[in-house]
Amino acid sequence: MKITRVFLLSVLALLSLSGNIAAYSSGRKANCDYTMDGCPKIYDPVCGTDGISYGNECTLCAENLKRQVPVLIRKSGPC
Repeated sequence: MKITRVFLLSVLALLSLSGNIAAYSSGRKANCDYTMDGCPKIYDPVCGTDGISYGNECTLCAENLKRQVPVLIRKSGPC
């Protein structure tokens, strides 16, 4: 009986940890074209995985390049 409880608690702990990891990694990679000299001024907002709204995918890419931090797109539209 005690072994069953320990096993079930271990399984629940692993499942809860795997859910948290998936939440942090959710998002899609921005379509970055670094051959351009600048970003277009087209407002097509995206929400980054850092919780910040960016004017378009290009501005998110520019921030990633400037900060050297790989922010993904959580969703289209503002956060």
